[in-house]
Amino acid sequence: MIIYLVRHGETDWNRAGRLQGQTDIELNERGREQAGKLREKLAGIELDAAFSSSLKRAKETRQIILEGRDIPAWDEPLLKEMNFGQWEGDMLKEIRADAAHPLHDLFEQPGRYAAPPSAESFEELSRRTWEFMNERLRPLEAVYGSVLIVAHGGAGRSILNPLSGVLAERFWEKPMGNCAVARIALEDGVFRLLDYDPGMASSSKKIGILGEEE
Repeated sequence: MIIYLVRHGETDWNRAGRLQGQTDIELNERGREQAGKLREKLAGIELDAAFSSSLKRAKETRQIILEGRDIPAWDEPLLKEMNFGQWEGDMLKEIRADAAHPLHDLFEQPGRYAAPPSAESFEELSRRTWEFMNERLRPLEAVYGSVLIVAHGGAGRSILNPLSGVLAERFWEKPMGNCAVARIALEDGVFRLLDYDPGMASSSKKIGILGEEE
C-alpha cells in the first residue's frame, strides 16, 4: 500500500498565526486553492480510499482533492489535531516569546513539555494517531493499493517523526506547510517513509512526490 499523508490547506487562523488545535476552523480561499493545486498534482495517481481528520479544514481539503473521484472516504476522529486546551486561539509568536506561558515548552523545548490540564501531551497524541495507523490502516494493506490521509501539522508530525528518526525534542523540526505531502509505504505490515514534499507554504526546497523538485 502507498499512503499519501497530507496536511490540510490554509485557514484564516493559520494566516494570522493563531494556535488552532481542535477548534473547528474552515479553509480560507487560499487554502481551497492550495487543495485544488494538490488535486491537480495527484490527478495521475490512482487512489482507492481516503481518510481525514473529522475537523472541517481536513475534511474540506480531502473533498477538494477527491473531486471527480468515486472512492470510499471516512472521517476519522483519531486524526484530529493536537488538543491545546483553553489556549487555542492564542498567537503562536506570543506563546514562543513568553517563558511563563503554559504551552511555551511545547514549541520551544518539546522534550521538556508537560501538558497542562485540558491540553494533550505528545504521548497522548502519538497514541491515538498510531492507533489509527496500526489498527485502522494496517489491516487494509491487502485491500487497497493507495490511500489518501488528510490530517494536521501536529498530528502529521506524530506519524512522520518516528518514520524519519526525529526524536521528541525535535518534534517541530520537520517543515510542514499547508498541503504538505508525505508518501509512505506499507509492506508486510511495516510502514516506511518514501519521500516528502514540505508544502506550498514552506520556503524549503520541495522533494517532489512525483519525482521532481519544485
